[in-house]
Amino acid sequence: MLLGESRILTALKKALKTSRADETLIAAQRGGRTTIRFARKQIHQNFHEEEVTVWVKVACGGRTGVATTCSLNHEALLRAVESALTIARLNARQAAPAFGTASSKLHPRKLIAYFPATVRRPLTQHVRMIQKLWNRCESKGADLAGSFVVGEDELAVAGSRGLARYQPFSIAGIRLVAAGDGASGFATRVVRDIAGLDPEAALERAWNFCRMNRNPRPIPLGKYDVLLEPEAVAELLEWLSTIGFGAKQIVEGTSFMAGRIGEKLMHRLITISDDGQNPEGLGVPFDYEGVPKQRVCLIERGVAQGVVYDSHYARLHRRHSTGHAPAYDESEGPLAGNLFMAPGETPYRDLLKQMDRGLWINRFHYVNGLLRPQEALMTGLTRDGTFLVKKGKVVQAVKNLRFTQSILEAFSNAIAASKERTLIADPGQGLSAAVVPALLLKDFTFTGQTR
Repeated sequence: MLLGESRILTALKKALKTSRADETLIAAQRGGRTTIRFARKQIHQNFHEEEVTVWVKVACGGRTGVATTCSLNHEALLRAVESALTIARLNARQAAPAFGTASSKLHPRKLIAYFPATVRRPLTQHVRMIQKLWNRCESKGADLAGSFVVGEDELAVAGSRGLARYQPFSIAGIRLVAAGDGASGFATRVVRDIAGLDPEAALERAWNFCRMNRNPRPIPLGKYDVLLEPEAVAELLEWLSTIGFGAKQIVEGTSFMAGRIGEKLMHRLITISDDGQNPEGLGVPFDYEGVPKQRVCLIERGVAQGVVYDSHYARLHRRHSTGHAPAYDESEGPLAGNLFMAPGETPYRDLLKQMDRGLWINRFHYVNGLLRPQEALMTGLTRDGTFLVKKGKVVQAVKNLRFTQSILEAFSNAIAASKERTLIADPGQGLSAAVVPALLLKDFTFTGQTR
């Protein structure tokens, strides 16, 4: 149950009044999650967890310090403030703090991100839903495993010169793996409002992939055209964000965007942005410094346009923060966590028909995007559904493959994108997501195969 805006901000403001620093910023995040894990018609885990994390950042005499605590108790907050002050005094002298603690003229967009019905639905109702799903799956001749998560988050930021922000969030998500005859299929759904979860559609998707995935065969390695489902696209996009869409990577020269702003890096079909105030995603209206999130165009029609900033890296670049401060201090670097890829003009159902010969891929896992970040070279495995397509039709399931591919090159080889987009997120996190289409790409490189 929510602590509420008044209770959290009152606790933060009370602690701020005791601080002897020149400026003090306190960010608090509280979350609660109920998780149900199930397999073979049994619930094998059912638990609820609550977590509070508070970050205190102070500036004193041109030095900054950061400390954390796991409590909103006044004494715990006071200890964190004092610890941050001690750390600041021990730090090397530096310029005036980049973060601000005054109330800004820029106000975050009011988001409807909390739906009480999501967290108030009785546990018994969730269990009945799961029972209904596994009975349906059993009637199709397959077992069902997966997890269901429901919960809430609260994010609050307060500053010693009047800054005060608060936003509650709800979250519900289901992950399903249908398995039978040595085959498996995967599907997921995540929503803020549980009324829109549609677990039956997720089950149908998982079952369809499982049904097609029987008797997979090996195929020769090499380059193939690929149809990537949204889950696979989101995995690659999140890695691109980690290695290249933040100002820290630009400063360090490790980003594929470094020195290339204004240069064409991908096909004109590809437009990528970060927009925390867009309700189509899992919107978060401000960052951990209380700065309203700005929409940042990262790639526009294939051309590198910009990266995201927090206050520290904005000062280094003589820019304004875009509202992407991380939870800890500036050493983490700003991160684009509310990602959007523009839709294409092709209906999803028509993408497969465009493939003369290629592979249809449900999702990736074990992806490593750190091979050569300047090239966005990544490797990973396919999972829960890889299919050989000829003349627009699936002809056989394929054993899981390892890819080793520059994603800059892959996205430069785009053929089409679906009109429809899907929200992909981890319901255990709840404050980051990707909204993406399915993508048709040519000449994607596969370098290994499971036995």
